Amino acid sequence: MNPVRPPPAVLQTPGFAHYSVAWSPFHNSRIALASAANFGLVGNGRLHMVSLIPGVGGSSAVKLDKQYETQDGIYDVAWSEIHENQLVTGSGDGSLKLWDVLLNDFPIRSWHEHSREVFSVDWSNIKKDTFASSSWDGNVKLWTPEMPRSVTTLHAHLSCVYQALFSPHQPDILATCSTDGTMKIFDLRSPAYATGPATNSFTHPLSAAVLTVPASGTELLTLDWNKYRPFVLATAGVDKVVKVWDCRMIQSANPSAQAIGGVCEVQLPGHEYAVRKVQWSPHRPDILATASYDMTCRIWSANPSAGGSNLLQVHDPHTEFAAGCSWSLYDEGLIAKFSAGDEDDPEDIMSASLQTLYDYVPITHSAPGLIFTYTIKRDGGGSAPRQITLQTPDTQASNWSLHASSIWQSSVHIADHIEYLQLDRFSDRKILRVLELGAGAGLPSIMIAQTTPNAAVVVSDYPDENLICALSDNVRRNHALERCWVVPYAWGSDIFPLLSPAQQNSEGSALFDIIVAADTLWNPETHVQFINTLCMCLDRSPDARVHVVAGLHTGRYTLQSFMNAVMMHKLHVERVVESEVMNGVQRPWDVTRAESEDERERRKWVVWMVLKWA
Repeated sequence: MNPVRPPPAVLQTPGFAHYSVAWSPFHNSRIALASAANFGLVGNGRLHMVSLIPGVGGSSAVKLDKQYETQDGIYDVAWSEIHENQLVTGSGDGSLKLWDVLLNDFPIRSWHEHSREVFSVDWSNIKKDTFASSSWDGNVKLWTPEMPRSVTTLHAHLSCVYQALFSPHQPDILATCSTDGTMKIFDLRSPAYATGPATNSFTHPLSAAVLTVPASGTELLTLDWNKYRPFVLATAGVDKVVKVWDCRMIQSANPSAQAIGGVCEVQLPGHEYAVRKVQWSPHRPDILATASYDMTCRIWSANPSAGGSNLLQVHDPHTEFAAGCSWSLYDEGLIAKFSAGDEDDPEDIMSASLQTLYDYVPITHSAPGLIFTYTIKRDGGGSAPRQITLQTPDTQASNWSLHASSIWQSSVHIADHIEYLQLDRFSDRKILRVLELGAGAGLPSIMIAQTTPNAAVVVSDYPDENLICALSDNVRRNHALERCWVVPYAWGSDIFPLLSPAQQNSEGSALFDIIVAADTLWNPETHVQFINTLCMCLDRSPDARVHVVAGLHTGRYTLQSFMNAVMMHKLHVERVVESEVMNGVQRPWDVTRAESEDERERRKWVVWMVLKWA
């Protein structure tokens, strides 16, 4: 199997240089882009609302949905964590504006307290009614959308604060970086003024940081919190070096103390000019991306494999400064990067191969709304191989936790090894009834319908309107309507809707001879409903089987608990093997491997379980 990799999607904004890009935390394909005329030196600003959509021939494309004009350049943008249609921007005139994308032309609220340019805004993902701004005036201010004035002001530095970010782990911890070359960490529960010869609480106030890290001898332009390791941060700036800091010392420090230090774990040299943006991957604890004035975006590993390089990839299509980059929150390996260059230099949505970048096997493919092409390989020579073309579902925002907006590797593995289902055992039957639960885009079901002449396939997933619509379109697009029926179904509910669409099997039963499920075990709380559905739907024949395939990212202990629960419901685990995704090597299931394998190793394997009646 070889999914066709689409080229990067691009967007050009003539006359406006880009300064910041942000992916929506609610919608997988919605992006906000902050920009300014005349390289941000003078003139208007523009907020671009952008969507990632299916393009020609299975590629992705970027569509400009709308734009908002401002009187001064926009330097940063952050999405609300409580309202899916709202976002805040920071401008060169010192103002902040709150926008609602359902409305046109004007912001719904504006604040103006900073005396210099606002260079960063950040919305807390824990304290979701709070956002922060930092400015060239040296201050960081905290805000809530309902209040007409800021709720807190930190006199963070005596010079420009390029960035202020809330910790993703603790709601009252915030980090800043500055022209003075320091990174500071503040505990918002104990605001106090620092003391010293250069400060006082009247003419030169300076808020007390719980930790000050002298990170660079020159300007520090950017920082980011690691999403998996509390108190680990990355910084970069004019010295061209990315540095990873362990700041765990502040956990045991007196909140009123003003510690100085921090352990530099890793230094990542390589950029030829200043690094303008650093961002940790939201999916991997050791991966980060950088954008630099050397016109490149680079992907790094802070913990490479033995003999491997820290630098994983250099992407250099820009002809001017690469001013920023941003990882997709939902789709692993998808990154938006942009240039603050001339009007012909585009924003670029780069879909990077995880295997190429990180030596990580991807557990998902495609992105919501995009086209995924699967090639059915035929044995022997002759005619060209057939293809299955799928549109990846984009569920309603309220159902994002279904994780149905990707093509999961387990479903691809079933399609790659359809012979493991042993459907030929039923070749003498007029009707072979097959059910897929949690089908997502429906790849295994459509594959079975196209390759098994006597199959009557019911393909089901949660009754989300967008999900079921995409699933139905995929069946229709691949000419499988005659033998493939789409049914919305919630596990554990009445199974009558699943039984009614297709024909009975040769024994007159409306139950199913084969049940297939790919990556449906990640949530242990749904195991009982899932098993109850299996028991209600599986035909009582001794030949009837359930095939459950799950990636090891699910967790070995979670998979073992499912197998234990199965045996309490009069089902029997007939066979369970671990299969390596890339080369098909198989080995017996062993739950104790959980203690010795790392995440890179887990990604290489899927577990194939075969269940039958006890």
